This record gives sequence, structure tokens and C-alpha cells, in this order.
Amino acid sequence: MTPELPLPRLVLLPLWAAMGLLAGIALVPLARRIPARRLERTGASPEGWIGPGGGIAAPVPPARKIWVPVAAALLSVRCAWIAATPQEALALALFSGTLLLLALIDWDTTMLPNAVVLPLGAGGLLSSHLGLTGQGLAAAAASAALAAGFVGGLGELYRRFRGETGVGGGDIKLLGTLGAWLGLYGVLYVVVWAGLGTALWFLMWRRLGKIDRAADWPFGPAIAVAALFRMMAL
Repeated sequence: MTPELPLPRLVLLPLWAAMGLLAGIALVPLARRIPARRLERTGASPEGWIGPGGGIAAPVPPARKIWVPVAAALLSVRCAWIAATPQEALALALFSGTLLLLALIDWDTTMLPNAVVLPLGAGGLLSSHLGLTGQGLAAAAASAALAAGFVGGLGELYRRFRGETGVGGGDIKLLGTLGAWLGLYGVLYVVVWAGLGTALWFLMWRRLGKIDRAADWPFGPAIAVAALFRMMAL
């Protein structure tokens, strides 16, 4: 059971909720703007980057404009609830908001942009250096490298035996980034639960007839959910 919060800290929870709500409102258009700018910069066709969410040309689902801000607000409150200091709460809030953004982008486009993933990794290293993650800077850097190498190795083995890509480069970078926040064992937790979640999610979505059997299916959303469960101890 979470210990009773001191009154001043309890009073601040609505403020954290409001900040999370505003951040969530901003995340909805940002999840389309970032991949659109990347495609414009590289000259790639949007038709080549379409996930279950329909790509950047598809209308934003009206429900997303509701559930994303609500989810961001709840995550922000959870960050403030479990953090020992305001600095830790802020780091956790940035971590959770970034993962939510990546999940939306990957769902729509099967894309995990470096412009979002790499700053998340830098934030993990900085937070570790400041003593906010439970591991030091050297351990965080080693965990990130080992996690990326381990997942990349598994993906290469899968490709050699099955002749198809099992884990995308963006997924490898994201899992390596999470090593800076969660440590190597935390990444292994994420890989197991994200793999199971992705398989179940795909089967349910296909049964509903909302995706073609041969369509690309993003791993990023399940990685984000599993990482949030791990970090927030839900």
C-alpha cells in the first residue's frame, strides 16, 4: 500500500494532472507532425509508412483526442505519487509522455523517429547521472549498449532462420534507450511482455478484420506499455 502523502504533496497532485492533461492535448497533433516532417525531409512517400492507425493521411480518431490527454494526466499523477522528489517526478513524467508519443507515432506509421528516441536515451543517461533511476551513469550506458546488442542479435538470428525481419531498427534503438532508464533486467521484462502483448493484440485486431494478414505490425506500442508498467510498478 502506498504510504499516505503529506498534505502539501497531495495538494500538488491536481497541478500534475493539469500539466499532464495539457501535455496530452499537445501530443495528439505532435504524433502526426513529427513523422510528416521526417517524410518531407527524406522525400519518402507516406504510402510506404502506414500502420494500423492508417498513416499520417488518415483522420485522427476523435476518441484519441480524449483518451490521450486523460492517459497523460493519469500518468503524470502516478509519477508525482511514486516519486521521492519533484525532480524524479518530472523525469518520470517526461519518460511516460515520450513513450506515449512514440506509441502513437508507431501505431500510425510503424515509425520510431530518432528525433524522439535519441533524446529519450539522453534523458535516461542524464537521469541516471543525477541518481533518479536507481543506476549510475556507467551502468546506464552499459545497460543501453547490452540491451541494444542483445535484441539486435535476436533479430538477426530470426532473420537468418526465417528469412524476414523480426525486430526493426527503431525497436532496437528504443529498447537500447530503455536500458538507460530501466537497466538490462528491466529491458528483458519489457521484451517478454511486449512480445506477448503484441502477439495477442495482433490476433485480436486481425480477428476484428481491421488489418491485412501481410500488413506490418508495430512493436513500439507494446514496448511503450510494458515499459510504463515496469517503471510505474503498476
